[in-house]
Amino acid sequence: MTHVYELDGNQMKESAQAHAYLKEILNLPEYYGMNADALFDCLTEETRELLIWLNSSDKIDRKILKTFEEASQENPFITIVEIEDDE
Repeated sequence: MTHVYELDGNQMKESAQAHAYLKEILNLPEYYGMNADALFDCLTEETRELLIWLNSSDKIDRKILKTFEEASQENPFITIVEIEDDE
């Protein structure tokens, strides 16, 4: 079964806000380090199939967006779909 997450890029414009949002929405562990390296580790250790929609991906902090992209290349269980804002 694939777990689908729809993330709002407007909630991920700045690093600190983004990591708090991701921790809550993706249900990341308590020990999550609230940084790009910790996000990469959590995503690459994931063993469930995840489909992650990144809405307004052009608004996302570049380092976080790159982390999602690299994690999806590393972990075959993760599929990332980037959708830029129409505005």
